[in-house]
Amino acid sequence: MKHLIVLGALLMVTAVYGQNEYSAYAATGKGVSTTFLTDYHCLGINPANLGWKKFDEKSVTMGTSEFGLSIYSESLKKKDLRDNIGAVIRNKSLDALTTEEKLAAAEGFASDFAFNFDYNAFGFSYQNEKFGGIAVAVRSRATWNSSLNDRFSDLLFRGQTSSYFDSLLYVDGTDTTWIANSGNISTDSAGNVIGGEASFPLGLSELLDGSYLKFSLNREFHVGYGRQIVQINDVLTLYAGVGAKYIQGIAMMDLTADEDGLQMYSAISPGFDLDYGAAALNNPSALPQTGAQFFKSPVGTGYGFDVGVNATLFNKIHLGASVTNVGSMTYTGNLYTVKDTLFVSYDQDGLDDINISGAPAELLEDSGLLTIEGEAERKIKLPGQFRMGASFELGDFVEIGGELIAPFNDVPGNVTEFAYGLGGEFKLLKGRVQLMAGLTGGGGYDTQLPLGINFVFGGGSYECGIASRDALTFITQNSPTVSTALGFARVRF
Repeated sequence: MKHLIVLGALLMVTAVYGQNEYSAYAATGKGVSTTFLTDYHCLGINPANLGWKKFDEKSVTMGTSEFGLSIYSESLKKKDLRDNIGAVIRNKSLDALTTEEKLAAAEGFASDFAFNFDYNAFGFSYQNEKFGGIAVAVRSRATWNSSLNDRFSDLLFRGQTSSYFDSLLYVDGTDTTWIANSGNISTDSAGNVIGGEASFPLGLSELLDGSYLKFSLNREFHVGYGRQIVQINDVLTLYAGVGAKYIQGIAMMDLTADEDGLQMYSAISPGFDLDYGAAALNNPSALPQTGAQFFKSPVGTGYGFDVGVNATLFNKIHLGASVTNVGSMTYTGNLYTVKDTLFVSYDQDGLDDINISGAPAELLEDSGLLTIEGEAERKIKLPGQFRMGASFELGDFVEIGGELIAPFNDVPGNVTEFAYGLGGEFKLLKGRVQLMAGLTGGGGYDTQLPLGINFVFGGGSYECGIASRDALTFITQNSPTVSTALGFARVRF
């Protein structure tokens, strides 16, 4: 069964866009977060920021139901595929791609694609000048990064009618016959094809060469503490902080095909009901099939640690640096690796819709594209990052800043390369309305223009807002990004 893993994550209410700032919608519109975020929002970013607070008279901050979503794909520039997404929403159907649209999707996804979703189920922080600040948060986070070569993308979407196969097994009434694959088969004719075969087959490593696909879905439980450690009059105030988190791994896949060959490992909760077929029989980590479940049980656990510092100069300049996600995950459930075999024939239809998050099922299930075998246990590093940032307050109503983010590794969930952000906020009506804007780039994305607005009532007692990681989403008709972030239930007292 072809379950849409990322869509499943969207429906999980028990436990995140986490490209750079988790579900902190108040930073999303700025494009920067290292020195801007305080309270529980700074967990996973810079725990030293817990040592200071924005509203001196408020000690407790609580929030829930904050989320962020971002999708980036060159395919979104194609009008027919954008229209297809609209048709899916209107008809509540995912079986909408014609053969021609599958070809367009294959061409569009033969490039960088990124998906991020995060949800803050609960956050709490207490901050006091003498004690410092302590915070907890419960979050869910789904991340996806992929770049597929032309052949791989074509196989995913078109399946047995892919141009890789030169012969197609065609059903004509009650008879079957082999026909040549012309490459321009109609939608009606494609429905009669039940298999494809390559006369000159390639090994999987050669077939997928130059491609990668990395995704993760985790449920995270954060705690952090930060406090002031040095103060020299109004010249310098130095803060330090530490954070930790316990992680439940719900789903993970890491596939890379390069000059070193083909490597792949995956672990996906039985709650997604993937059918691994015969590969599960000899897998020491195989878990019982449970059928599709709303609450997804974990297939791995791990721990992560953060450390950060923040320096304030002359009460106007903020400098911050942190190292986050130092730790590892250990996967012991439904763990599979790949065998590099010849890819001769295939009898599946390919992805039915624009949602490429169905790819893991297409790859891993019985009769899927990959030949897999079980594994007992695998330990992988967390997506560690180093970040540094600075911001400057211009009076009481304007703050601008920037940050740099560098990944320590290329494991699932991390940014794929060096990233940067520039931005700030402008406060109106004595701070009741905060306008946010910025510029971001790197990390596997094109240059983007974040934009947002935040409303603060009762001197900070209540806060709500909306933002986008790329304002071009709402301005142009062919933007490669769809993005939004929202929070409406943050209170302070």
